[in-house]
Amino acid sequence: MSKKVLWIWSFNNRQQTVGSPNGMVATMRPIKFQNGMREALAPEWEIEFISDDLSEELPDADVIVIPKTNKALYAERSKNAKVVWVSGNEVVENDFEGIKKKITET
Repeated sequence: MSKKVLWIWSFNNRQQTVGSPNGMVATMRPIKFQNGMREALAPEWEIEFISDDLSEELPDADVIVIPKTNKALYAERSKNAKVVWVSGNEVVENDFEGIKKKITET
């Protein structure tokens, strides 16, 4: 059974879009990046890119990936979760192996 990774790609409040973290929208090919992360983590890890509803509890996963620019917003919400903080540069540079290393070492 594979482990589950949730990547907070954007966030909303009661299904109303609030925004996208810096870096997550900086990549010109988000689908290509997301597919690249899926390939890098397979088959041990299953990854899902979500829009997190801030009005609800943080979803359960083995690891949650959150952009560093949202550390203040997620500090309290993620205190009981295994979190990997990523920078916009890691996303823009398609640093699949670097991000994978962070996830697997968490």
